[in-house]
Amino acid sequence: MNWNQRKSGKNTRSSYRLMYWSVLGAVNVLSGCNLVYWDEDFDSYHELSKTNPYPYHQVDVYDPKTDHNRNEIQVLNSGVVALQMRIDMIRRAQRSIEVEYFIFSPDLSGKIIVQELVVAAKRGVNVRLLIDKSATVFEFDEFYAQALKQYNIEVRYYNAAPIYYISTINFRNHRKLLVVDDREAITGGRNIENDYFDLSTHYNFLDRDLYVEGSIVPAMRTSFDAFYDHSISERFQTPQKPTYRVELQKYERRIAQAADFLASNEAERAARIKIEAIARPLLLQKKRYLCPETTFTTDAPGGSFWTRFKDPYSDNYRFLRKTIFDKVMSVDQELILASPYLLNNRKSEHLMQTMLDKQVKLTLYTNSLSSTDASYVAAQLYQHVYDWQKLGITTYVHAGEWLAETDVVFPETKLARWGMHAKTQVYKRSNGNEVMVGTYNIDNRSNHYNTEMGLFCKGNNDLVQAIESSILSRAQQGYTIIAENEAIDNKGNKVNVYGAGNPDITKMKYMWLPSWMFNFLL
Repeated sequence: MNWNQRKSGKNTRSSYRLMYWSVLGAVNVLSGCNLVYWDEDFDSYHELSKTNPYPYHQVDVYDPKTDHNRNEIQVLNSGVVALQMRIDMIRRAQRSIEVEYFIFSPDLSGKIIVQELVVAAKRGVNVRLLIDKSATVFEFDEFYAQALKQYNIEVRYYNAAPIYYISTINFRNHRKLLVVDDREAITGGRNIENDYFDLSTHYNFLDRDLYVEGSIVPAMRTSFDAFYDHSISERFQTPQKPTYRVELQKYERRIAQAADFLASNEAERAARIKIEAIARPLLLQKKRYLCPETTFTTDAPGGSFWTRFKDPYSDNYRFLRKTIFDKVMSVDQELILASPYLLNNRKSEHLMQTMLDKQVKLTLYTNSLSSTDASYVAAQLYQHVYDWQKLGITTYVHAGEWLAETDVVFPETKLARWGMHAKTQVYKRSNGNEVMVGTYNIDNRSNHYNTEMGLFCKGNNDLVQAIESSILSRAQQGYTIIAENEAIDNKGNKVNVYGAGNPDITKMKYMWLPSWMFNFLL
């Protein structure tokens, strides 16, 4: 598939997303079910991990005397470095590899990862893949899964509900996870697609992952098992060979396409050489941080339209946001939030006001209209960001341009449009600073529908400082909101509040109503 085809696919994804949001909003209006937090107390978010035990929640406190609960963390800011780290992990695998992603694209990055998984499987490593089957982003279909079966690599799909299941199709698995040998893991904002590894010549994400090695990893793998083995995750169905000529030709093309995807080619080999040349020196000097207190939390699998009503949904399925609210409520100095989407609901507004009442410094970093991959989200951001500024909240928006943090594989990448995609939070408090890197966006999908996961580290100020510096470095190279419809760059020059280039402001304004409807309902 060439880039123009992939670019068209991305535009189609945005249209699908908007359609789903609008339809979902209409369905909720008609059903009168606009209060999805009906079973929760607004002021209940205090020490929830103690009062309401989670099935997929672990806290490891390091004991320096026995070396028990040791967890070491590395921060992966560069996409190229993050891809090479995944390659290295797979090559180190001896027993098992678990792979779980919301997006897994059959592009260059997907090709490299899959080829490494095949090599691992050939040497006897047990390899399992779990991929979300959202119609908006799904590409790694049954033809690819069938091609991997010959190597004993099993692919399962999360929530394959048909499109006419209007509500259930919105309960997506948004987790991102790679686990090797119950010993090392990566989680964070990156999916498997060129955009996340600085490989696209048209649009890329500034993102962040955490690599962890230590005692917390088995808990992360256990959570994978829960998702992989749940009834909502289906084994792929072998494509049936058709008898009609036209359909047979299409079938044979897809078989050949999957086989070609597994085969090496000159372009892929050349890209591998460039990737390693850039990433290897950076990996060799990358610092490891010992984490005094490591927390892993994830939502539970199986959420659907029916569980939302017949079960105590918030208590049985939604865990990560409660952990995050717990962490935030204990902040007494500064809260830094980096999220590609900033869509407040009643709970997050309540929390934000609580922070302001406590005189906590609030710093936000998100996408401008120029840098976002979802202009309907920007439509809501610009309705609220000026009010935040008036309240004393510092808000940075990414301008949409490349930041020269590391070199790139393809020179054209520097000219591409760039968005921020890192889901990172920094909690600065008198009883110990802490960071969170995970899959959680500050929006209603992450709050209520998508299953999310997060890795927290408390007590290592060097790690906190490293992540804070990365966030602020990126943010300050963007634009700062200073007043209504006003922004400045890092030199103090007045700039377009919507970001660099010529963003489509008219399109954003047309999307305000459907995006507002969805936001209002939640």
